[in-house]
Amino acid sequence: MSRRKKQKTIRVGSGLVPLGGADYKADYQARVKAAGLDATDAEIDAMDIDTFRLDLARRIAMFINEWPGCPEAICQRMRGCMAPDIHCTNVPRRSEEESAALWPQTLVTIRRALDKAIARRKAAGVWPDD
Repeated sequence: MSRRKKQKTIRVGSGLVPLGGADYKADYQARVKAAGLDATDAEIDAMDIDTFRLDLARRIAMFINEWPGCPEAICQRMRGCMAPDIHCTNVPRRSEEESAALWPQTLVTIRRALDKAIARRKAAGVWPDD
């Protein structure tokens, strides 16, 4: 008997949508637009670095989308995480000590993900040669 991986789904509208599907991506884009985070390249270039970082952090929180059961009215209305204060209300915040203890492992994880992405692009021939 084989076990099949059950694909994660999220409720969008009145139905369940696979997390990697086109409907989920369209829903994310609609939430980004509603949040006012759909800046053009020219607007991004004119942005100061702190504003860019805050927008990026909010977009990441919205992409993770931990909204089911969220007490925030805007998240319920948009049927997805809007991360109004950059952090999702459903996810408990880490203390400074926990964050400091997890930071070295986080750096390793990020570096490995970057190395994999660079390797994939080099293999595809879309990475500029050094």
